[in-house]
Amino acid sequence: MITIRRAQQEDSESILQVHIRAIKEMCIGHYSQEEVNLWSNVLKPGRYIKAIVRGPFFVATDGDAIVGFSNLNQKSGEVEAVYVDPGYVGLGVGRRLLQALENEARDAGLTSLHLSASLNAVPFYEKAGYRSQNHTKHLLPFGMVECVPMVKEMAAVAGEQSG
Repeated sequence: MITIRRAQQEDSESILQVHIRAIKEMCIGHYSQEEVNLWSNVLKPGRYIKAIVRGPFFVATDGDAIVGFSNLNQKSGEVEAVYVDPGYVGLGVGRRLLQALENEARDAGLTSLHLSASLNAVPFYEKAGYRSQNHTKHLLPFGMVECVPMVKEMAAVAGEQSG
């Protein structure tokens, strides 16, 4: 059974493993092998601790295993990450992780959320009500990659309370 809970600092290593697997398996075909390798190789467990402390940062678990994570920068209204282990894609894990962030945003009084979607994630976000703007380049620690800025007006989701 998949459970969504707030992340804890000790989850960092497991979050890292999910992040790497998701990039290596889900982004190939949308990005070059070189981009995928560079993107996944710069990730380190410590990078998640600051975001976990700042919150909201959620993990999806299946038993003791972390199978996905999401985090929101409430100050800027940016969905910074929603990643799911490739073995759990298509099971509603990402939707539940995103919904947890949207609930937090509503509770904090945010009127919209924005994000930079990787090319492979655009259909997921569109299905969740996000609208794409223009393709652009997004600066990652290793350089620029193509992404799609997306936005969702929170008023459009005020009545949605699915779990």
